[in-house]
Amino acid sequence: MAYLIGISWTVVWVWLIVVAFKSEQIVWGVAIIIFPVSAYLYGILNWSKASTPFILLLILTGLVFTISPEEIAQIRASA
Repeated sequence: MAYLIGISWTVVWVWLIVVAFKSEQIVWGVAIIIFPVSAYLYGILNWSKASTPFILLLILTGLVFTISPEEIAQIRASA
């Protein structure tokens, strides 16, 4: 489950970067790449353009906090 959340989060994060670059806001695209936290600020400030990936990003971020300690230990053991 944790791998699925991580992969999904990465895909949605890249989707948000693409939205930022497509809307001719190169600074936002670069900021999201360098500072991933700025993706949340971009989603709030550009709601009309980025609402779908932003909502998915929020949901997946919330799901990250539901990962059990056993799953985390299992991931660390396999790495």
